[in-house]
Amino acid sequence: MMKKAIVFAVAAAMALTACSGGEKTAEVAVESETTAAAQGTEAEKEAEKSVGQEEEPGKKVGVSLLNSTHVFYNNIQKSMDYTAGEMGWSVDFQDASGDANKQLSQVQDFITKKVDAIVIAPTNSAGSKSMVELADQAGIPVFTMDIKSDGDVVSHIATDNYKGGELAAQYLIENILTDKTGTAAVITYSEIESCVDREKGFTDYLEKNAPDIVVADIQNYSGDQQKAADVMQNMLLKYDNIDAVFCVGDPAAIGALSSITAAEKDTKIIGYDGNPEGIAEIKKGGNWVADVAQDPEAIGKTTMEAVEQYINGTNPEKEILIAPYIIDASNAE
Repeated sequence: MMKKAIVFAVAAAMALTACSGGEKTAEVAVESETTAAAQGTEAEKEAEKSVGQEEEPGKKVGVSLLNSTHVFYNNIQKSMDYTAGEMGWSVDFQDASGDANKQLSQVQDFITKKVDAIVIAPTNSAGSKSMVELADQAGIPVFTMDIKSDGDVVSHIATDNYKGGELAAQYLIENILTDKTGTAAVITYSEIESCVDREKGFTDYLEKNAPDIVVADIQNYSGDQQKAADVMQNMLLKYDNIDAVFCVGDPAAIGALSSITAAEKDTKIIGYDGNPEGIAEIKKGGNWVADVAQDPEAIGKTTMEAVEQYINGTNPEKEILIAPYIIDASNAE
């Protein structure tokens, strides 16, 4: 009888142990199912988030450049493209080739494509006003760089060109006509407001600081290098002596240099842009002695940042000016 009782007790204990083990196994299974479900939910959320990110496109900006063959604009384009890439944006670059009608067509195309913003380096300050108005009617913000427009844009980003003209005049006084007397000339680009600012900065500075330096002639080259050569040749024939010429762009300086060299004159040249051709001539130690340098990389980057700022809901400064600087034999590289 005792043996039966012991056997029964052991069997009961084994039964209880089996049930207890079964409960633990069930708990583990439930936990595993819960964990798997949770992990699945998180994975789904991440997948949804990823899909959402892929579906949200970056902004697109349309850019019409005055002339893509110019080194200055090439460097602006590279800077804008790089900055846009960092933002996850894309840029549609177009070359107006100095043609106002072509630029108008490009702006109309940007409007048709419904870009998020338009940036123009105008071929003509007055003529670009209608382009700005067209974009404004379509609800697309317009920015200008390097050259101002007569239209009302969100922001204008450029070199401080008036200051650049002053720097050229200051260099003339301190390094060429140090006795503050002599004869100078200017080759300008009257269709482009930024170039007129350079001319005005130069003449105003001389008038205030060296009134005995005579600006004998100011001639327009209209962005044509050969015309600059012709203009310089005519000046050299017209005047007995021209000590120095200020050229509002390096293409004008290249044209002027060819005529000065052909005439075997000692006229000094101060250019404007800081392009490689100018720097190479300065390093030779010849007639081309200095250049007012711009910073196209900073202009491109700052322009894209201004567009981003506006699209994100904050108005940038109406005019953002980038400081120019002088390059001469002491720092030409």
